[in-house]
Amino acid sequence: MVDQHVLGRPTLFVGRTKEQAELTVRLLRPDCRLLTITGLGGSGKTRLASEAAASVASQFAHGTVFVALQPIPRAELLVSALAQALGVLFYGEDDPYQQLLAFLVDKHLLLILDNLEHLLDAVPIISSLLADAPGVTILATSREALHLQEEWLYPLQGLSTPPSVYSTQIEEYEAVQLFCSHARRFQPMFDLAAEHEAVIHICRMTAGLPLAIELAASWLKGLHTTQVAQAMQHNLDMLSTTTRNVEARHRSLRAVFDQSWELLTDSERLTFARLSVFRGGFTAAAAREVAGASFADLAALVEKSLLLRGANDRFDIHELLRQYGAEQLEALGGTVETQASHSRSFAELMHRYEAALKQPQQLETMRAIERDVENVRLAWDWSVQHGQTTNLHLMLNPLYLFGFLGSRHVETITIFQQTLARPIADQRLLGRLLARRWGSLHWWLQSEADYQEALTSLERALVIASAAADDFEVAFCHLMAAYALMGMRRPAEAVPHLEMSKVLFEALGEPYYVCWVLSRLGYLYAALNDPDKEIAYTEQSLELARPMQNRFALFSCLYNLGSDYILNGDYVTSNEYGAEALQYARDTGQVCQISHALSLLSLRAFCQGDYSAAQNYADRSVSETKDILLLVVQPYSLALLALLACLREEYAEAVRISELSKRHSVNAMGFQLISWADAALSCGLGRPTEVRATIQSALRLTAPTIHIATFAWVVPCAAYALARSDAANAVALLGWVAASPESGVGWARQWPLLERLRAELEATLEPSLYQAPWERGKALSLEAIASYLRQQFCAVADAEPAEHFLLTAREREILGLIATGKTNPQIAEQLIIGAGTVKTHTLNIYRKLEVANRTRRLCAPRRWVCCRTEPRPRPTPRSATRVSPRLPITPIGAVVYCIYEGDGPCSGLHPLLYRPVYRLVDTTGGTRPLLYAQLEAIRGARTRSASAAPEGGAHAPVHGYPRPHSGLDRRCRRAGPPGRPAGAGAVWRQIPALLVELEAVAVVPEG
Repeated sequence: MVDQHVLGRPTLFVGRTKEQAELTVRLLRPDCRLLTITGLGGSGKTRLASEAAASVASQFAHGTVFVALQPIPRAELLVSALAQALGVLFYGEDDPYQQLLAFLVDKHLLLILDNLEHLLDAVPIISSLLADAPGVTILATSREALHLQEEWLYPLQGLSTPPSVYSTQIEEYEAVQLFCSHARRFQPMFDLAAEHEAVIHICRMTAGLPLAIELAASWLKGLHTTQVAQAMQHNLDMLSTTTRNVEARHRSLRAVFDQSWELLTDSERLTFARLSVFRGGFTAAAAREVAGASFADLAALVEKSLLLRGANDRFDIHELLRQYGAEQLEALGGTVETQASHSRSFAELMHRYEAALKQPQQLETMRAIERDVENVRLAWDWSVQHGQTTNLHLMLNPLYLFGFLGSRHVETITIFQQTLARPIADQRLLGRLLARRWGSLHWWLQSEADYQEALTSLERALVIASAAADDFEVAFCHLMAAYALMGMRRPAEAVPHLEMSKVLFEALGEPYYVCWVLSRLGYLYAALNDPDKEIAYTEQSLELARPMQNRFALFSCLYNLGSDYILNGDYVTSNEYGAEALQYARDTGQVCQISHALSLLSLRAFCQGDYSAAQNYADRSVSETKDILLLVVQPYSLALLALLACLREEYAEAVRISELSKRHSVNAMGFQLISWADAALSCGLGRPTEVRATIQSALRLTAPTIHIATFAWVVPCAAYALARSDAANAVALLGWVAASPESGVGWARQWPLLERLRAELEATLEPSLYQAPWERGKALSLEAIASYLRQQFCAVADAEPAEHFLLTAREREILGLIATGKTNPQIAEQLIIGAGTVKTHTLNIYRKLEVANRTRRLCAPRRWVCCRTEPRPRPTPRSATRVSPRLPITPIGAVVYCIYEGDGPCSGLHPLLYRPVYRLVDTTGGTRPLLYAQLEAIRGARTRSASAAPEGGAHAPVHGYPRPHSGLDRRCRRAGPPGRPAGAGAVWRQIPALLVELEAVAVVPEG
């Protein structure tokens, strides 16, 4: 259930009984989904909406949520404001609105959208939300109607007032009740009977407008009621108007505000007017620096009800009073000067915060920036509009760090993108903006085209930084380029960028950034299947993060190390790292990190055999993210919950959980966990064919980063898959499971299904045919088991297409729905996204798979979709020397792995390898380790295929493979650098020169 958030009630709610009852009835009508309270500023719309929502909150299963929109300056920020109020964090590749909708789609919830009048351009979003989330009801307040078909209007008038000065029993009128309630706060001995005539005058002059009544009552601190009434008489005509345009709304309160203004000293007037430049509150220090206000000045304005004293020693101004103050500042001629002072002040404040964001004060600094984020945004916008590049330079990097560390990527990207849309004469500022605009995205990009645009922008930023000899920016650009390349699944190309970034940041004395570079190097070497370097770099990063108390980097390092130690079988150390990671995640309040840490602890407990703890951790992990579309984290815990259900043989529950994890975007371990759970579930459902397919998928999707320890996870399921086709080896695998000291397979010994399988095989086979494999299996090593699984499952799996390497997670999902015959509108409806978004993804799929339409895609041979920038590794032919699993998979290694088995040990290269070979020729500028067997394999393949590579460049069929079409040949030409021959044949001819270059650095494997 969503927590209920309603507006605070600092004072007693007076009157509005009839209005509250009417609103309650309407809100409970099923055909009233959008109810807008309209009225003059200060008429009490906000308070009435809050009270009405509280009265019906029990009728909404997921409660009520109050969304204050006053601080939101632009319509495009409405989605972010809604997400922040609802506690929704944006992650992964999906559109922010779609993630918000995913949260709301099954909720029965009342949303209170307060002060919508300045965001009317965003009302189409509200209409879409009502259409897409059938359980959501919206109660809005606005000075203007929203003009939507779904809208029910409730015009709000003033409180009931006595009709004349001769009225009796005036205490029954709501305006009088409100005035007396506030008057007694300032004059405890206030007597209505003695002051009744003046009170009637005040109530009538204000037309029952609550804010005007409250302000009038506040004057009783220094005046009598009669004096207040006399002071207000000159402007009564303006307060009584019912005109609803903007100017009239200002006139309706100006009399009240003017009277307040007249009671101020000249110094207080100037101070109050200058304070109107703030947004979202301010501190006493900021007020002194921007407006020259002393603490005594602030206290005096608080006493006169022109300022509100809030938490954390902050002050605030009612929005209508702030607007009035802004008008007075304009009349005084101090607007530009004060706004310049405001922007300069917050630019310098952010610059001071930058250092603190990289120090032990990181968390406190993040919270401080959060409180002033509206002022920071205002300062940035003003500086952009007035060309104050000095301010922008001061704010740029701390604003980037705030967005990165606080998961506010959408906001920072929007700010930087809007700035880049304007002409920027300062080239250094342009370069810094380009680096951070794209750098902020990291893995949030959705398609290869986006990443390519990011790389192009970063290259431009790098040129600018190099020309300016700005080593920090050069290092930063390299770091961001590495992030983009990681997103494109090109880890080998990212390593040089990180190494250069590391050298520069170390020379500059920037341990904070060195820490992140080391962490990313560890991540990359995990992808390159080099666990020793992975752990070494990650531990170095951890050592740097600890003294700085960089909680965000600490979590990343601790989580990665915890995962590594699970794979290494060191569950004690993994538990220590996981528990520490969870503590840091709770310190930062990042839901994603909390859930991820809990999933790590759950996996550790499961592998260690503590299934009760595993269930507890996984349940808590899912609970943390139950209201967030978190495709990167959720599948971990969901997979473990499905495994636990299988262990209890509750397969219906496992199916339900498995369906929840179908949409995911995870790394290698995430895919392995999901495949592990799916394989176990298929065993429980009696589907050996699906078990085999799932294991094949797991080995294909995660190669070459699959850790040998994870083979142990699927051994029991592999035994089930082989039981009918290869009973002897199935028995051997079961024997290994029964005798293995590996804790990671302890779960299988608790699985009744596996015991039944063993008993069935024992009863079916002859004793000798059963006992010999059983004893042989007990003596097998994990390495031997892994080799056998590769032989049994990888070869078949690699005949499948590698679409997963070519397409994004969302594109794979849409491709699957296309294959079922669904149209674009049907796909959009199922995935809860726009039809235009589906069309964009579909066109990307056609482009990547080189087909013109969905018909050709469905009819195309599946082997034609296996082209990718870095081909997946293939098993070495039986007659060729095996490649050491410890060797990082270089592009050359990837090419050799892709040699297809045929009549000889290396029958020929697949024609679609032209593109990766060409990329290799273009990028092997340095020395890379290469096995001698790999060189010989390429040489042999080239020799046998020479006749199939004519000078014209078109490749003849090789062992049954079709001729590549001209589109591929054109891509090869486009990829070629200046001065090199074009065409597929030209690429093929580069191999001899490449071999000569690489033989000098060839490494002959031991033995």
